[in-house]
Amino acid sequence: MNIGDLVVRKKYQRDIVFEIYRIEGNLAYLKGVEVRLVADSPLDDLEVVDYHYQPAINEERLCLDEKVLKGKILHLDGDERYLEMCLDKYRELGIRVSGHYVKEKNMPLVVGDLLEHYQPDLLVITGHDAKNEENRYSHSEDFAQAVRIARKFQNDKDRLIIFAGACQSNYESLIAAGANFASSPARVNIHALDPVYLMSQVASVNVKNYVDIERIVENTSGKVQGIGGIDTKGVARKIYPCKESI
Repeated sequence: MNIGDLVVRKKYQRDIVFEIYRIEGNLAYLKGVEVRLVADSPLDDLEVVDYHYQPAINEERLCLDEKVLKGKILHLDGDERYLEMCLDKYRELGIRVSGHYVKEKNMPLVVGDLLEHYQPDLLVITGHDAKNEENRYSHSEDFAQAVRIARKFQNDKDRLIIFAGACQSNYESLIAAGANFASSPARVNIHALDPVYLMSQVASVNVKNYVDIERIVENTSGKVQGIGGIDTKGVARKIYPCKESI
């Protein structure tokens, strides 16, 4: 097997497709192709697969309103390939976005300057995470610290809306740090595009209205097991006159 191969783990009933990003001896280091999970596995437990992407949800259900000025998103991602996937989807959905590839451990170091530069309405802090058998998390604290710094920049949770987390992240600590939405209440894996689907919908809700959390969370792959949040107002503003009324 080689770096870049797409594989599944036989021990886990071939449940998740991973990409091999490093090999040391008989140990392969893996990152999910669609789920934001990092793992390792003996090479002899891996099986190379032929993989084709399938959307995690019915994207027709998003139904984003084109007659509003939608919120602007700053997306920080610890995985360069996932970042490009997310940026493509934001643009497909008509969302204004700026994206940066930043290693999870470096996010607290750069988030303040990036917020100052871009002045976004919404902030996504994501990448890879995992919970081990000792209840320790790979990057939950990095995400939480980045959220705390973001809240020093803007403490009003309706003026800067934050999503934070990845697969199996410490949901409670991220909400306590100041995130509006976070993963993962049941410590499950989330799809790489879940932050995009969620925040694109939030970005399209009128500033006068509260976001329908239940409906939006139901539009993610893991639903309430994967993502939760707090009462949050929208950031979109109605455009008048619109083309139809001119």
